[in-house]
Amino acid sequence: MAEDTKNFKVSEFACKCGCGKDNIDQRVMNMAQTIRDALGVPVHVNSGCRCPEHNRKEGGVPKSKHLTGKAADLSCSKGAAVMFETVKRLYGEGKLPDLDYCIRYRTFIHIDCGGKRNNLWEIRK
Repeated sequence: MAEDTKNFKVSEFACKCGCGKDNIDQRVMNMAQTIRDALGVPVHVNSGCRCPEHNRKEGGVPKSKHLTGKAADLSCSKGAAVMFETVKRLYGEGKLPDLDYCIRYRTFIHIDCGGKRNNLWEIRK
């Protein structure tokens, strides 16, 4: 079971319906904390763990890493582009060893530790 970090509570990563807080992967929370520390501003958890119903409502894919608590969508006042570049830098510095995938959307980023993909980095509009 995951534990709170310096700036994040496990409950922030639970499904919006309230379920799933026992399924949060600590690695996701630790990555979010590392990103927040590097940015120096508060980071908002838009979505963490999702139940199947909430995942459908969000337009998530059937095998989404959110379903297993291994993903989070994050945003902050600096914007998605700055967050994405920060994550890339942190990964290159070896500070995000558990990162398996990162997507930059227009207003947020997605991070996960759900298994390596062919591409680590992706930009979607």
